[in-house]
Amino acid sequence: MSNANSTATTGTNGFAQAVQPISNQVIATDNQGLVAGFVNIPVKDGEIPAYRAQPDTGENFPIVLVIQEIFGVHEHIQDIARRFAKLGYLAMSTTSRFAPTLPNYSSVRVMCQN
Repeated sequence: MSNANSTATTGTNGFAQAVQPISNQVIATDNQGLVAGFVNIPVKDGEIPAYRAQPDTGENFPIVLVIQEIFGVHEHIQDIARRFAKLGYLAMSTTSRFAPTLPNYSSVRVMCQN
């Protein structure tokens, strides 16, 4: 076995061992006891859409910003925000395509071409 194959095999085996067992269940955090949903944050040039989750009672919660990945504020990102809210945080996730310093890519294909 060559050194390259040995490294690839070891890396794959190590990764596979780290993620076992594989689950076919999706984790879904309910919104019971939470205020959760999409809101619009007013800014100087208009509004930024965001997903917000927070406990339904109390105030002055510590804030957590949940950063979206390339595919936006999808169900998994919303679920992470709800998990933080269940722990007593105000969790927000904004869509980065509305950030003034980032290009407005309408698709992954366009982004990959640039």
